[in-house]
Amino acid sequence: MPVLCTFAAASARGFSSSSGAASQFIIATGGTTSTSGNYKTHEFTTSGTFTITNAPSGATAQVMVVGGGGAGSYAGGGGGGYVYSSALSVAKGSFSVTVGAGGSSPGQNGSNSVFSTLVALGGGAENAAGGCGGGGRDTVGATGLQPTSASGGYGFAGGNWLSAGNDGGGGGAGAAGSGGTGGAGRAADIGTGTFAVGGNGISGGTGAGTAGTANTGNGGAGGTSGYGGAGGSGIVRIRYVYQ
Repeated sequence: MPVLCTFAAASARGFSSSSGAASQFIIATGGTTSTSGNYKTHEFTTSGTFTITNAPSGATAQVMVVGGGGAGSYAGGGGGGYVYSSALSVAKGSFSVTVGAGGSSPGQNGSNSVFSTLVALGGGAENAAGGCGGGGRDTVGATGLQPTSASGGYGFAGGNWLSAGNDGGGGGAGAAGSGGTGGAGRAADIGTGTFAVGGNGISGGTGAGTAGTANTGNGGAGGTSGYGGAGGSGIVRIRYVYQ
């Protein structure tokens, strides 16, 4: 009998330890997941829900949010604003994730992407301010609004108009537009890729502008007769220690 009692006590201690270990880590669902080392990443390419079923006291996650890119017209569209938090406080519950659409037609800004308190502004269309500013047509490039927003982040101005038929490129999250060249984007703080590149302005060429790639937040390029490309949709990535 004493042997049985000792076995039961040991078993109870084992279960208690296992439960305690599990409670030290975030457990969550939503989006497309991947793991690398001790980290798990949830990637949202469309709007959805991030559900946390376990979170220890003081839990934090890394979060990257990119807004939808602005559409091109004659000038290039600005990239979506880019926001990154290295330690966003999280707790148990279900949370909406909004992935902003790119501007779909000339003159249309991109839409905001949102997670928790982080808002990445949509990119500006031609002559329009946005997360990254749109390129200038017959004027200077528009302002990038993301850095001065409540969420902070990255977003530069669009490039200036140079001459007739040479309109400005959109701003990017890594640099301002320069003349007709769109600004550089920013390398991902979570995972791989470059995001929020400004669209090039039309520069004496012909044809429709190139659209921004989906889930990059890139701005659309300018095109002949104002037939610019659509902006690319945004993206949200969330990463945390899971084991």
